[in-house]
Amino acid sequence: MKSVNYKYINILLLLAIAYLLFLMRSLWVNALVKIINILLPFIISFLIAYVLYPFVKFLTKRKIPKWLSIIIVVSVLILTITAISYFVLPIFVNQLINLFSNLTKFTTNIAKDYGVNTNVINEYINKYSSKIFKYVEMALDNGTIFNFLNTSISYLTNTIIVSIVSIYFLNYMQAIRKKIKEYLFKKNKRKYELLKTLDHEIYAYLKGLGIFMIIQFFEYTFLFFIIGHPNFLLIGTLACITTIIPYFGGIFTNLLALLIASVISKKLFILTLIITIVFPNIDGYIISPKIYDKTNQIPALLTIFSVFAGGALFGFTGIVLAVPLTIIIIAIIRSYKSEIMLKINKIKKNK
Repeated sequence: MKSVNYKYINILLLLAIAYLLFLMRSLWVNALVKIINILLPFIISFLIAYVLYPFVKFLTKRKIPKWLSIIIVVSVLILTITAISYFVLPIFVNQLINLFSNLTKFTTNIAKDYGVNTNVINEYINKYSSKIFKYVEMALDNGTIFNFLNTSISYLTNTIIVSIVSIYFLNYMQAIRKKIKEYLFKKNKRKYELLKTLDHEIYAYLKGLGIFMIIQFFEYTFLFFIIGHPNFLLIGTLACITTIIPYFGGIFTNLLALLIASVISKKLFILTLIITIVFPNIDGYIISPKIYDKTNQIPALLTIFSVFAGGALFGFTGIVLAVPLTIIIIAIIRSYKSEIMLKINKIKKNK
């Protein structure tokens, strides 16, 4: 009588559990979403504190008390957000209105020149422009003022919670890191080394991304302002934000800039075309390598695959998180490379 092969039984059990979870997905997905919604303000607070902590650490190393360092860092952040909201936001909104107007002109020209029916596209443009600029007015007209107030109060409450908890985490971040280090170092030194590597990789990615986003904003805002593009601030902001999406974000921004320029004048279109050809290459081959240096080196094909996979599985959130998650997975694989190879060799021998 042959002995029972527990390996295949375990595989069958795992497949059965996975199938049951799939059948019950309506139950656990809803529960998971509710748990995430409850924890989200605290997760965001911790991430903000994690990002700001190096600045606090930098100031404390220069003999500035921790409490004063936290006040300086938080004050600079609040002042920056306030300045952007006061000075930049009105220009941004005007340029956004101008963008929808130019998009309508572009579709009208296409319809006139090529006899294409663009009514559906114009309807979508009008629909989304109305949603963006007339949300409050629509809320009042439709008698949904209570919903609007409820949303506003909820948003304000979450903002206050995130701000307070972020400061709390920032104050105790050093102690939190120390406790994690002590616990893992005693329990499992290997896991501590892995966490240390992940911490370094994530920080390097966030630092590089932050610097690159700032450069992209000022670079493209200045360039498009110089050539007289009416949406210079909007395009600069989009160039900054879409840096999060490797390769595809920049393509989208450049196409939008060209589309708007084509409506205005041939000269502006040519100047925009020169910028969209020359400067992305300067960014890709000169600026980006200097910022990221030798950290977070991910093959281009793997980056593209991770972005597509993230988008297919989790939508826009998946696209944004694709690169950092890929960095984490690669770091884990590198840390456990020898163990993984041993397991693969054992499987090969057993066959």
